[in-house]
Amino acid sequence: MTGSFHHGSTWQGTSWIMLTDVVGTSVLTFAGVARQLGWVLTISFIIGLAPVAVYTALLMSRTSNILAKAGARPATMGEAARMTLGGDRAAGMVYFAVYGFAFLGNASYILILGQCMQGVFFQSQLCLPTATAVACALCVPISVSVRHLSESVVLCFINLFLILAVLAVVMGKMYFVGRPSHVNTFAFAEDLSFWGVFGAASNVVYSYAGHWLYFELMVDMQKPEDFPRVFLINVPLQVCLYLLVACWGYHFAGDKAEGYFLDNLPDSDAFRIASALLFLHVLIAFLVKNVVLVRAVHKIVAPSRVDVSLRESGGQRAQAEFATCAVLLLCAYWAVANAIPFFSDFLALVGSLLSGPISFVLPAVFLMGALQREAGSSSAAGTFELSQRMEGQPDAAMSRMSSFSSQCRDAGRRLTRFDFVACAIITGFILLSMAACLVWDVAALQTMQPCSVFERVLSICKQQPQLT
Repeated sequence: MTGSFHHGSTWQGTSWIMLTDVVGTSVLTFAGVARQLGWVLTISFIIGLAPVAVYTALLMSRTSNILAKAGARPATMGEAARMTLGGDRAAGMVYFAVYGFAFLGNASYILILGQCMQGVFFQSQLCLPTATAVACALCVPISVSVRHLSESVVLCFINLFLILAVLAVVMGKMYFVGRPSHVNTFAFAEDLSFWGVFGAASNVVYSYAGHWLYFELMVDMQKPEDFPRVFLINVPLQVCLYLLVACWGYHFAGDKAEGYFLDNLPDSDAFRIASALLFLHVLIAFLVKNVVLVRAVHKIVAPSRVDVSLRESGGQRAQAEFATCAVLLLCAYWAVANAIPFFSDFLALVGSLLSGPISFVLPAVFLMGALQREAGSSSAAGTFELSQRMEGQPDAAMSRMSSFSSQCRDAGRRLTRFDFVACAIITGFILLSMAACLVWDVAALQTMQPCSVFERVLSICKQQPQLT
């Protein structure tokens, strides 16, 4: 149970937390997306995917409310899987995918923080492992002190202005330098291809993919049923920011636009200021994801004290356990970010495979399971127990597959016609974008020069300060 000193956030506060998680560094990639797609498709995807993101989030809210009526509101995607998909096996798979992806995302934040430090001190030739180690040290105070998402509302509200300041510095510099004469823009990019369209669209999909956190946000609210109201703030801000960066960057940089917005700046005071502001922004964005992961680890270590407040009996021990988990995770982030060769490429591949299904496919699956449970046709626990009893029997695998298919058809029939068609279209789009990303990543790997893992690790310390 939640400690007596923790009261949760309002829907307005939740909207600031969500903006910090979703409008992160992905907004800085839209100039590169516009270069790959051109004006028409860039604007179409940014505007068109916004209602898709809202719709799938509303599916999660409906799932949460249905399960809450039965007395069990899910606090994570893993818990939702356990309640709707058939027990611990389904929950374990979802936990592994969701939290594994979140862990890699936090490791990438540490990498970005280190690169921001290189940008601030670009004249010092700071190597990346050292820069990321200093970044981790600076993350410690905030990581060990914030134990609930609702405690970060003020920081997340401030964070919106930090990303606006970063964008203002870059866009201001681009405006005063002016648009070079050799820059060209196109309604549709000249080298556009079918796979290229869906590959670039996956970046837009990722920029709306914050759903992995939504059950945590709902359960941390004063009134979880108010969750849909957060999009009254989020959607207008997201769409306007994404369009602004994409259109501004493409207008001034055109077909020469860099994939990362700050790369359009030369080494200068403007680059240093933008890097410092981005460091603070990423630090807060990192905090939001990290709170969830540290709490998950703390819940494994000491489930009875995960929600014990510092002012309550046993609070000091609970705080010390939480702080220890936070520091250990920071060390793990640093090790993964610096030890895995081509970490950014690896994360892009994992993201193309997981971010879309987690954010846009699982919500529909959870809703079908919740509707089936509500109707009483079968329960997740009953299905799990049946599969356990069938273990070792002849044709057990075929029987389970047949039972699962029957349940899927039954659950699908419980969706409205609109929900069924919408979920089918969204799933098809996500599968196409996943396939396109795989095609792109394989092509990129084939163009790389051969380099052993050992050589790559040794070269990390020789990297020049620059944002990649």
